[in-house]
Amino acid sequence: MKRILGNKPWQAAALLTALSLAGLGGWYGVASAQVSYSSLTLQGTPVQSVNLYGTEYVDVESLRSIARVVQEGPYLRIEGYGHSIVMPIDEDAYRATTSYNTVQLDTVREQGRTATYVDGSVHVPLEVVARTFGATYRSGTFTLPDLQLTNVSSSVGAQADRLVLDLTQDTDVFTELRGNDVHVVMRGAGGEQRRYTTSGQFISNARVIADGEDLRLRFSLPKDSGYRMYKVIRPGSVRVVVDAGPSIERTTPALLDRISRPLIVIEPVLSGGNSPDFSLGVANSTAKLLQQAGWEVEVTRKNATDASLDQKVELARRSDVYLMLDVGRLPVEGVVDPGVKVYQQLSENSSEYVANIRAGENPAYAGNAVGDLGGTRTLSAALLNELKAEGVTAEQRSISKVLTLGEAPQAGVLIQLGSLDSADDVAAMGDQAFRQNIAVSVARSVASYLSTKVDNAAALPGDEAAAAEGAEEGGAQE
Repeated sequence: MKRILGNKPWQAAALLTALSLAGLGGWYGVASAQVSYSSLTLQGTPVQSVNLYGTEYVDVESLRSIARVVQEGPYLRIEGYGHSIVMPIDEDAYRATTSYNTVQLDTVREQGRTATYVDGSVHVPLEVVARTFGATYRSGTFTLPDLQLTNVSSSVGAQADRLVLDLTQDTDVFTELRGNDVHVVMRGAGGEQRRYTTSGQFISNARVIADGEDLRLRFSLPKDSGYRMYKVIRPGSVRVVVDAGPSIERTTPALLDRISRPLIVIEPVLSGGNSPDFSLGVANSTAKLLQQAGWEVEVTRKNATDASLDQKVELARRSDVYLMLDVGRLPVEGVVDPGVKVYQQLSENSSEYVANIRAGENPAYAGNAVGDLGGTRTLSAALLNELKAEGVTAEQRSISKVLTLGEAPQAGVLIQLGSLDSADDVAAMGDQAFRQNIAVSVARSVASYLSTKVDNAAALPGDEAAAAEGAEEGGAQE
């Protein structure tokens, strides 16, 4: 020892001090040289970034402007654009910049850089976030792509064909079955509108068209075939996979069954007293005409025993058309108001469910489940025309705060057959021909309204424009 450190104790002490200082000073020198601050444009916003040993990091507060970031003990979870990252927070900044740690990118586990502390706050490696989210990244700039459909490819199977849609980022994707046509709706997505051809026996072609701010892919489903749709999310990519063929069970959402078989509810309002039950007679005649034409009809009562309010409200909520047949019993402000009247309720709907859909963003099929009051206007106009064609003069009026009409999600009207305070009206309502004319008018107007509604539900928005443009033929095999 003396030979190595020197012959005298003070020489050994001096040498140890020098070595210690040199080592300590050298370590701090390397550390300070490997940490630097710079500016970063994060999705168009300037923020500060940190360069650790050649790797660019950003603090979690800045990252929260584009993603959801949650710290769970020694781990960090980052979620956004359909992707998820789980990484440990390594307190050793140097080790965090190496591949010694394991991170989970969506469902894939691999070795990679991880989070660490800088100046007491957690920082995240931008390269890992960009790779997982599919962002365009170079030192100082981080940009996420616009939501686009970038490719449609296909593959052929013995019992099912497959379509694969590649998106730049995740979005709400749902399917609609309209007749034999499957619509894959991609919320807020952009992309080229064109027709794709395949060599499949179950999906021969598909068309991509714009529908407002959304994008739709449409293909025809063969008889006795079903389909399924699911997403495959991997680091940097989002895929929507659609399989169709006889090996997949065909299912139809209950709401779509309603579109092809809507429900008509007729409420003959109970008059009371000793007056004849004119409203029930017209209701039964109308129901018979509609049922003979193949429509589904429910009448709220069969005799003088009325249904409960809860029963009528439940039927109203299930209805596609709700009709109230009534007779006027009391003069309005002391004046008899005779004649046939068609009342429509266009005020705020009393059903919270219906009102919420009308006020907010519509989910899938919501337009087929809940109308926007245009149905009531259309039905009223059709009814007035049919009554006129049968020689019945009628007036159109507005009404408010009728509970069952307010619970009807689509179209609903109240038809006043006449006034019990008018001798002429009582005589008219007692005439079988008059009652039959009203029943025919109501049945025809309802059938016409519902037939148009069913046809519109099966139509694809933008078909005319796509046909006029002559969509380009093309396709790709996966």
